[in-house]
Amino acid sequence: MEARVDTGAAFSWIHRERLERMGFVALRRMGFRAIDGSIIERDTAAVWVASNGFTGPDTVVVAERNDMEVIGVHTIEGLGLAADPVQKKLVPTIGLALFGRLCNLKVVSSSC
Repeated sequence: MEARVDTGAAFSWIHRERLERMGFVALRRMGFRAIDGSIIERDTAAVWVASNGFTGPDTVVVAERNDMEVIGVHTIEGLGLAADPVQKKLVPTIGLALFGRLCNLKVVSSSC
């Protein structure tokens, strides 16, 4: 499929009809703020995505008929790719690692 890359979108939006042909199962409904400020609800689905030989699991928004299909940063970064605005394509990149101390999840304070 071809879709617009939108680095301002957290999730990718894929049309329901396309996902139904692949036998998707909805995970849950989520609320999203539309550009006009209204809140819309859409299903999300767990799928496998691929681009340029890179493949991985992802959570996508189930787009309805009038929604645009877009590839969001969750998908792009999950595949280890980055948007190259000069070449207008997705290119392999190096991920960022955050190192920190292991904390007990039951701790309420901000320090470990």
